[in-house]
Amino acid sequence: MGIANSMKSLTQNIQASSETRAADLTKIKKEASTLRQEATGMLKDFAISRGETSRQLREELAQSNTARIKGVMQSRKDAQNLIQSFHDSRRESGEQLRKELTQGSKSLVQNEKKRKQQVKKMLDAFQGSREEAGAELKKELAEGTAKLKTDVEETLTDARTLINGYQSSRRTMGAELKNDLGKDRDERQADVEGMRNDFRKAQTELQADLKGASDAWKEMTSAIRQKTSGGKAAPEVQAEKPVEIPPSLEDKLLSIINRHNKGIPLSEAAKELGIVTIVLGKAAKALIEQGKVRKEKKIYFPVTK
Repeated sequence: MGIANSMKSLTQNIQASSETRAADLTKIKKEASTLRQEATGMLKDFAISRGETSRQLREELAQSNTARIKGVMQSRKDAQNLIQSFHDSRRESGEQLRKELTQGSKSLVQNEKKRKQQVKKMLDAFQGSREEAGAELKKELAEGTAKLKTDVEETLTDARTLINGYQSSRRTMGAELKNDLGKDRDERQADVEGMRNDFRKAQTELQADLKGASDAWKEMTSAIRQKTSGGKAAPEVQAEKPVEIPPSLEDKLLSIINRHNKGIPLSEAAKELGIVTIVLGKAAKALIEQGKVRKEKKIYFPVTK
């Protein structure tokens, strides 16, 4: 009875340990799922941020281009105004020239030279202003393109770093999870093997004790028979009581299966015996090999002769 209680307590402890490990495994899976969701959210936020950054850069570039176009249009307008002013001045000069023709050719030539010089200065100033505006426009456009390219490269680098970090963390967590599962499997196998060894040892000791008791009983009855016979017919001696050997686990399992003609799963049989299902695995396999029971899927049926 003490051995049965010890075995029952040991199997209950193993079952409780398995449930605890199963709960820990479920918790790890939930944490891994939460981490995966967070990483997915971070990637989505990064994609949204990247889109917004690209949109802002395009808007800024468009605004910069618009400003440059406005500047060029304004320069063109100023040039047109300058040319129009030149034409107006030329017309005025022509009128003035015609007026001065009557005043003398010498004065006319001098005035014409002055006007030509003024016109040349104005054209030179306009050409210089136009060249400066074009150079400045090219420089600003080149700087804007280089800045946009740099920002895009930095964004891509940050994305690669984030994705590599997530993948590295995922691989590390997977390796740790596999190690934990491997350790749990080894510990369960070691516990079951230890329980089997203890059961075999206890069974051997019990059989040895029963055999010793049987031998002692036979010797005692033989000695009593010799003392009481005295050469006469020995009185009848009551048949010695057979030593009751407790049924084995296979016999108990066979008895339960025989009571269920419609079949019974191994888990239900374990509940009736008050033990865990894993303990009945070897006994069930032995009964099937002996042809005493048959198994369909996970249900055990008695074999009818």
